[in-house]
Amino acid sequence: MQCVAERLWTVPSDLRFGGLKLNTRMTVCGLPDGGLILISPVPFTLERKAALEEIGEVRAIVSPNLLHHLSLGEWMNEFPDAKSFGPAGLTQKRSDLEVGDELGPQFDALFGADLQRWPIDGMPKLNESLFFHRASGGLIATDFCFFIPRSKGFTRLFAILMGIDRQVKCEPLFRALVRDRSAFRKSLAPLRDLEVRHLSMCHDSVLSDGANQTLRRILDQLKVP
Repeated sequence: MQCVAERLWTVPSDLRFGGLKLNTRMTVCGLPDGGLILISPVPFTLERKAALEEIGEVRAIVSPNLLHHLSLGEWMNEFPDAKSFGPAGLTQKRSDLEVGDELGPQFDALFGADLQRWPIDGMPKLNESLFFHRASGGLIATDFCFFIPRSKGFTRLFAILMGIDRQVKCEPLFRALVRDRSAFRKSLAPLRDLEVRHLSMCHDSVLSDGANQTLRRILDQLKVP
């Protein structure tokens, strides 16, 4: 587990998808009272559980979109008292999971003062939410943007073709899932008011140097007003 900033940690993990070595990460957000929120769970291990228990109590486990749910059940089983949340449509996709609630008003009422949530509209096949951790200034993104500067072989070719080998970008495969561009851009517009100090991306880097400028460049790329 890597400490990024005050009450913000990440847990990187290997991930292979369709021949690509993309890597992934879980972001751990600390609450003022010592509670922890796990966003985009990676595969469970006893070592990871022990590391979490050293820093706080797991209060919530979050699947932030309709792709990052594979390890959700493992963590729910290990922390049965923690609340669980997933995007709209997850219960239909994963009928084997008894997710506590959809990401929405209940999550916002419980945790919004410390972890502000931004649902990305216009993408019903993904339904991703971004999260801003106020204490650290960290923005947690799942598939919204990628940065893969270190890779080899087929993964390196993929990163070059997607334009994510040298800079952070909202890559073409993500943008292809947008069905309502107006709603998509409107939902992202409030991000321009943030002062982001860290950008935690599942694939595969955490950016602290120039995070705010990077976010604004991505919003410009997407023509967000």
